[in-house]
Amino acid sequence: MRICPNCKVSIENDLDYCPLCDMETDKVSDDFELDYPYIKTRFSRRLFAKIVTFLAVVFAAVSFLINHLVPTDNPWAFITAAAIAYIWLNLMNLISNARNPGSITLWQLLTVSGLTFVIDYLTGWHKWSVNYVIPALIMAAAVAIVLCIAIRPVKYRAYTLYQLVIAVLGVLAVLLWIFGYSDVEWPVVAAAATSLLCFAAMVVFANRYTRNELKKRFHVK
Repeated sequence: MRICPNCKVSIENDLDYCPLCDMETDKVSDDFELDYPYIKTRFSRRLFAKIVTFLAVVFAAVSFLINHLVPTDNPWAFITAAAIAYIWLNLMNLISNARNPGSITLWQLLTVSGLTFVIDYLTGWHKWSVNYVIPALIMAAAVAIVLCIAIRPVKYRAYTLYQLVIAVLGVLAVLLWIFGYSDVEWPVVAAAATSLLCFAAMVVFANRYTRNELKKRFHVK
């Protein structure tokens, strides 16, 4: 059983957050009731992860083997390996966070940015990834988190933390332009402004409990 320190209600299910106020609950005993009867499923996440990992290694190895047997100046094997790594990472994240849209959004931002950066680097480093793609992905992720909150406001606090990470990435994008890694200014500035504005709006419109939790999380008095 759990108890919400804010609502002062007892929760018979094993819920980490209160369904009424979204505050973290306190565990008082190991006695819980299930909403539905437990039915053993045949789907094994561990087995699925092993199969996906094995196939990813096989396909990557075959790509490099073909590239070795048929030499070419085109770095297609490395691009294929990067794409396989992207698919593998996203499947692993989906297995562990299938019900967390915020985590999936942030993970997509990181992995797609990494994939486009690798492809850009392997194909001659024309900087299209840092000039346009990564800033556009940061803006899209910031807007996506706002939409997630509009659809499911009960996870406001968790989404705020994801938005904070995206805002930090937006600021880092500006550093790419400052240090000469990016040649076009307006996309990185737009990405930083969009992500910071979305985060600021979420903090301003957050309820009192969410703001207090954020202050405790970052040790702000």
